[in-house]
Amino acid sequence: MRFATCAMLNVLNYMNLIKLKDYNTNDTIAAIATFPAPSALGVIKISGKNSLPIISKIFLPKNKKNIKKAKTYTIHYGWIIGRPQTKDHRPKTKKAGKIIDEVLVSVMRAPGSYTKEDVVEISSHGGAIVLNKILEVILKTGARLALPGEFSYRALTNGRIDLLQAQSIADIVGAKSEEGLGLATKQLLGSVSRKLEEVKEDLKELYAHTEAAINFPEETADIRLDKLRQRLSGISKAVEALLTGANEARIFQEGLRCVICGKTNAGKSTLFNCLLRDERVIVSHIPGTTRDVIEETISIEGIPLRIYDTAGILEPADLITEKALEKTSKAFEQADLILAVFDGSRPFDKDDKIILDKLKNLRIQDKSAGLSSKKKIIFIINKNDLASKLHLKEAARKLGRVVYLSALKNKGIKGLEQAIARAVYKGSITHQDCIFLSQMQKNALAAMHGSLLEALTCLNKHYTVDFLHLSLRQALDDASRISGEIISEEILESIFSRFCIGK
Repeated sequence: MRFATCAMLNVLNYMNLIKLKDYNTNDTIAAIATFPAPSALGVIKISGKNSLPIISKIFLPKNKKNIKKAKTYTIHYGWIIGRPQTKDHRPKTKKAGKIIDEVLVSVMRAPGSYTKEDVVEISSHGGAIVLNKILEVILKTGARLALPGEFSYRALTNGRIDLLQAQSIADIVGAKSEEGLGLATKQLLGSVSRKLEEVKEDLKELYAHTEAAINFPEETADIRLDKLRQRLSGISKAVEALLTGANEARIFQEGLRCVICGKTNAGKSTLFNCLLRDERVIVSHIPGTTRDVIEETISIEGIPLRIYDTAGILEPADLITEKALEKTSKAFEQADLILAVFDGSRPFDKDDKIILDKLKNLRIQDKSAGLSSKKKIIFIINKNDLASKLHLKEAARKLGRVVYLSALKNKGIKGLEQAIARAVYKGSITHQDCIFLSQMQKNALAAMHGSLLEALTCLNKHYTVDFLHLSLRQALDDASRISGEIISEEILESIFSRFCIGK
């Protein structure tokens, strides 16, 4: 396990070193497209002008026809040969070289393929040895090993997809929930591209008006500023909605950080197990059983949750409890959602007050930083199967929703899951509004929104049309960077560094 983790880290480090200059589009590239592990099938992809000449030298078709002359969208049965011995380098019989595997070869000719180049896909038996052996023969016959995301990069540069669709491919592969998968698929089909294009068309029209006003001031003196302001305000709100959707989409990309907190023996670990539907952590009546922060990932109402069970220790007694308290505090600070668990069978005491005060302080910190909606809080009154002795103060109710349940009896859990979904989708934003962008694309979208606000300021302060014209030009440039019409190396590298080799 440790070796596998180290290997994965090395791959990620390698991917982060990839730069655009390394993608040579003149090469024919190849890579294993499936995970090289024991399985029924494995796939190797080849893309580029020499795809068909390469496969013709190592593939022996059952029907003995020349694969180079195969029609597009056809599949051919035969064998991969290690070292063909014939003069024209095409295997004629099984004796022409060592047979590596029995395969199906799919042919997709340009421009009707994913990369818009000639593409060959070899479906072999799964397993690291056979896949690597076939890949080795392909590379020896003239292909180069593809870099991470290089197939999708070629699809982008050849006009098969735009940058927003390229981003969605990475999010389809990394989807953590059905909702996230659905959103990424819609984006791949062009839903977000169309939204951005509508905004750009409106912007272009306004930009044309300002261009005309600069070049032909006498003929455009009757342009109504109030109409211009109204349209510009509408565009600004549309971009702001896209920006909000991009920020909210982090939930589906990374998972919502959800922290369970409360005093000892409030039932935090029982609730944690209940939400997981598994006995993940030890539950005991002995106070302070949980000493570390325990993390698991689950999906609730289509929302991926990275859920943390924290120690209930509120005051350090020794080095171990001090460390536990430090980890709990850190989890608190990084949380998107806090489930504050209170024991309903016991009266409100000083430990409950410490928890309540911490939550108040977090909310105050968020407000002072302009993040009043960042942390969401749900108060859970646990053990409602017992006589109620806890009366939660009105102050607590103002901080978040209150849910009553019994984690031990598994009662009220559905209500909690619904409360979590409502907390996430609070306000006008819904999961349908979420869009997947890289951090660089988000920065470009934020810059676009800033340029539109500057344009509105120019109108409101009656600046000359030249200033308005410049702000609109910058907004259009930022929009083109998001979709990839203006190529930004930073944005491209931020997207394709997330891709695996073979995609």
